[in-house]
Parts: sequence; C-alpha cells; structure tokens
Amino acid sequence: MSTIPKELEWYLLTGDPSNLPWDQQPILSITINDRSICLAQFEGKVFAFQSRCPHAGAPLKDGYIDAKGNIVCPFHHYKFCLSNGRNCTGQGYDMRAYPLEMRPDGLYIGLRK
Repeated sequence: MSTIPKELEWYLLTGDPSNLPWDQQPILSITINDRSICLAQFEGKVFAFQSRCPHAGAPLKDGYIDAKGNIVCPFHHYKFCLSNGRNCTGQGYDMRAYPLEMRPDGLYIGLRK
C-alpha cells in the first residue's frame, strides 16, 4: 500500500453522506476537477476510487460490491479492495483509492495537486 501524498487538495463531497442517493445507485459516479471518481458505501462507510478498471477500462460504476466489500469489475470480474485499491483476485492490477475525511461540515475527498 502506498502512503498518502502530503500534497493533497481537499474537496467537500457532501455535508451528510447518508443524503447521497445510495438507494438509486449503489456505486455513484462524480466528477471533480475533470476527474471521474466513483463512490461506494459498504457497511456504513463511504469509499472513493478511480472510475475505470485498471485492467481493461470498464466503468466501475457498472460493477457491484461483493459480500466482502470489494468492487467487482463488470467486464472480467476482477475484484479490488475498496479501502486500499489492491487487486484481490491476483491479476496484478491495482486501482487508485482516494482518501476521505469526515469533518464537522461534511465529507471531503483528498486529490493530488
């Protein structure tokens, strides 16, 4: 697992993560500064990660979260850990996971400057 870069720019995602439309779409796709990012919720915790599978570029918003809390690619069913982005199926591709921080005024995502 790589360390979080010291130079992050933090963006407010929402004042209250429970207000996000999880019932309509379990994996949300958002754009911040021209970056497409996915958000998912598992066991009450929110995770942020790259929007495309690092293997074949499939849109991860069309995948699903398995019972262990991994995002599963809709094309080849590669699995990635939501918390650190590591590949769980042994193919050698890792996805980028973004740090999230809950602050008094809401949920923030950290992106490299």
